[in-house]
Amino acid sequence: IDVGIAEQHAVTAAAGMAMGGLRPIVALYSTFLNRAWDQLVYDVALHRLPVVFCLDRAGITGDDGPSHNGIFDMALLSKVPGMRLLAPSSAQDLAQMLEDAIALADTVPVAIRYPKGLARSVGEREVGSGLQARKLRNSSVPNVCVLAIGKMVAAAESAVDALSSRGIEITLYDVRSCVPADELMIADAARHCVVVTIEDGIRDGGVGMMLADLVTNAPGSVHPRVEVLGLPTKFMPQAKPAAILKQLGLDAESLATTLAELATVKPK
Repeated sequence: IDVGIAEQHAVTAAAGMAMGGLRPIVALYSTFLNRAWDQLVYDVALHRLPVVFCLDRAGITGDDGPSHNGIFDMALLSKVPGMRLLAPSSAQDLAQMLEDAIALADTVPVAIRYPKGLARSVGEREVGSGLQARKLRNSSVPNVCVLAIGKMVAAAESAVDALSSRGIEITLYDVRSCVPADELMIADAARHCVVVTIEDGIRDGGVGMMLADLVTNAPGSVHPRVEVLGLPTKFMPQAKPAAILKQLGLDAESLATTLAELATVKPK
């Protein structure tokens, strides 16, 4: 059902459909979900309705201008009681998450946020499931653990592999489920000296800060130093997404430099 440029109506209509026994999927640009915030919170989440939100153009879209960068969704949605928030790192994982979301949206809504552009492609054994994170690299020593979200997984993977060739081992996770976070991932990260979170949403109040709190307060945590990497709270200029991410230190080369420096941090 195409409701045109009427995001508030789309979300309220989905709430009504859910109350009628359907499993509606609401497909919006990430940035324009902001317009339906009231409806998402009070028409859908408050009633714990099984609505699935598919948020396209999440993160830096660049060429579309400041108004179209989807940088607020994770900070906002992570504060909605009961909301489940997923971020795929590949086309295959997005397909899996959409399938899982239909089952996960039993008594609460689910949001899947994914970027604009060509999707990363992986093999069938590189796809997660449900609310579980995926451990992509394992360090033999609990030095640095990276928790990468969505599009940032590819850059983080390139950075970690580059450092591995220099003898610097780093544990790397594809977070996948931002809310709720995988408890096994949090417990493992909490045993490292340094934890780095990477997201393409605003840093202030974002998922990284939530993960930092979970790691710090996890049972058996060694209280690692936590570095939260994300976007500054400002409107981004129009430019190529890769150029913006590089300027913000979120490209593979910049991440490798940052991680190499953090790898020298000694345990308390």
